[in-house]
Amino acid sequence: MFLTSLEKAFRGLGNAFRLRKLELLPLRRILRAYTREQARADLRAGFNVALVGFPQGIAFALIAGLHPQHGLLSVGLGAIVSAAFSGSRLVVMGPGNSTAILLFSGMVAAGLSEEQRIFALPLFIFMVGCFQIIGALANLSLVLNYVSRSVVTAYITAAAALIVVNQSQNLLGFSLEEGTTFFTILGGTLANLDQTRLPEIIMGAVALVTLLAFRRFVPKLPDAALTLIVTSLIALYFSWVGWDLRYLTGFSLDAIEYFAIPFDLDLVARLAAPAFAVAFLGVVEGASVGRSLASRSGERINVNQVMFGMGMGNLANSLVGGMDASGSITRSALNWASGARTAVSVVISGGFCLVLLFTVGFLISYIPMAALAAVVLAVAFSLFNRHQIRVSIRTTNADAVVFVITLLSGLLFTLDTAIYIGVFTSVILFLRKVGSPELIEYEFTPEGQLAAIDDPERKKAPGISILHAEGDLFFGSTELFVEQAVNATLDPNLKIVILRLKNARHLDATCALAIEELLHVLQANGCKLLVSGAHREVYRVFRNSGLLEKLGRDNFFMDKPSNPTFSTRNALRRAQELLGQRDADITIFVGKRKEEKKST
Repeated sequence: MFLTSLEKAFRGLGNAFRLRKLELLPLRRILRAYTREQARADLRAGFNVALVGFPQGIAFALIAGLHPQHGLLSVGLGAIVSAAFSGSRLVVMGPGNSTAILLFSGMVAAGLSEEQRIFALPLFIFMVGCFQIIGALANLSLVLNYVSRSVVTAYITAAAALIVVNQSQNLLGFSLEEGTTFFTILGGTLANLDQTRLPEIIMGAVALVTLLAFRRFVPKLPDAALTLIVTSLIALYFSWVGWDLRYLTGFSLDAIEYFAIPFDLDLVARLAAPAFAVAFLGVVEGASVGRSLASRSGERINVNQVMFGMGMGNLANSLVGGMDASGSITRSALNWASGARTAVSVVISGGFCLVLLFTVGFLISYIPMAALAAVVLAVAFSLFNRHQIRVSIRTTNADAVVFVITLLSGLLFTLDTAIYIGVFTSVILFLRKVGSPELIEYEFTPEGQLAAIDDPERKKAPGISILHAEGDLFFGSTELFVEQAVNATLDPNLKIVILRLKNARHLDATCALAIEELLHVLQANGCKLLVSGAHREVYRVFRNSGLLEKLGRDNFFMDKPSNPTFSTRNALRRAQELLGQRDADITIFVGKRKEEKKST
């Protein structure tokens, strides 16, 4: 019985993968056709990425308030497993700036101390991976299309600001009681300036000058790694002259705890919201960098497959105590620029990082904390993208509002809260925009022509009026549509209303009930309702809701694509028939452009 159930589960999983166009292990397909030329290119690219990834893994662990090995395990094992299941050379997985600071703020907001964070980390990352795998199987990459770029830009700006204030204490040589927001950490830093230690400031300044010098004179070399090596040597001199410095925590093989996921329901509830935020942001970053590089390389990228690979990488990280893996902008761009041919390059870079971790990992304890803080600050300042901020603020009022609200939320509250507030604001403004259908009223002019009413003051008392509805008529816009329609039909002399739905979209049950309500209002006033320009979607809604029968099939006119006003002409004929009027020449105008002239 158990084997039968297990077989059904695997068969169902396979069907889900085929349905979502996912591969279980794309790397296996890549290796079947792997060539020596591809191997040489991937080896070179993987080595370059590893030289950047190793110091970044240490730095991002520091940002997240974790030990260096947590970041290095993610930049190693996380990258390998993610690449095997995503099959993409365009997205290099591993720890990143924004997700690292979100992980830190989320755990602190959950009320966990430093020791408790280390204990809860495997469960947190396991939950992140599960959220991403479920999202891939549910095809939730479509949701990313509705996340405003202004939200992401504001979030990254707030995260960069939080990194700056959070690392300032390491640069100044003291530690704060943990804060969760930008202003609480900033206030704590200012209140403890009297604890500043001169040797730490000097070491931080030396590290910053060294980093900038490497970037200026040898930009092709891994500046972060070389800076940490140089400053570690300088720190030996500081110790010789009697200047005490704080150093990073060392690493040993005994520090790795395998399968140490604490399944505590109370802890799961406390970590659910920040874990979801980390999972969501990781996919947003991965999709952004992947699509950007795909457009430059002329390739296509399956975001659901990338999401699945990211989720599997995080599951692997959770089993060894690694931190989260997201799409790294820096390492992804470097991998592509270094000529990587396949996802094997990402596997190679992760393998190099693990080799360095298990061979020279003990040397981490010689890196001055102030030097690493200076490197992190330099990276954080690079996240302030003035061009993207300017575009977000100046393009539209809605973008500016979303940017400002998300940024202020990120500074005042925790970063996961800022993401939810930003996305919610963006969706509300979008719904407000699409939820405002345009309703244009037509009437006969003294010359017998049919034209839009530009000025309600000059409106006559017509027997026939045409209401032309344009836009989305779903539940979010229905009330406004009904209000406009009722106001337009209050004239007691009105006998026929023709509702033209040619350009109406996304009708639903709420809209059907609203039109039914409009029909009852008109009938109570002795007025008839006709519908013209109905396309298939409109017909299906009217038929399935029973509205077509209540309206009467003789009062419902389908659209004819080859003749835009054919159905309205027939509706006018029906209106004249109901009014007992004789045929007249009718000319239909839309705005100031004449569409058609027909003798009816």
